[in-house]
Amino acid sequence: MRLTRRLYAGDRMKLELMAESFNFLNRDNRRVQITQVGFQSNSAQFVQTDKTIGINIFPAQYRVPSSFLRATDAYAPRQIQLALKLIF
Repeated sequence: MRLTRRLYAGDRMKLELMAESFNFLNRDNRRVQITQVGFQSNSAQFVQTDKTIGINIFPAQYRVPSSFLRATDAYAPRQIQLALKLIF
């Protein structure tokens, strides 16, 4: 949202007052945090699986994220900026 008010001081000078805002109503904009290696999860469960082929046992475990594709982060909160511009 942007509000602008232009004030004239004579025929050669103008003064502009501006107020800009992002997320003015401070709504919670949730997002899924993605890194270069994939979706980031700060908590997960490790599942133990073993594979037996003949007499060889191959122990293994894999990670199951508890918050996969759920919003774990939020975008920036309310931001407001004011400006004053003199044009001559």
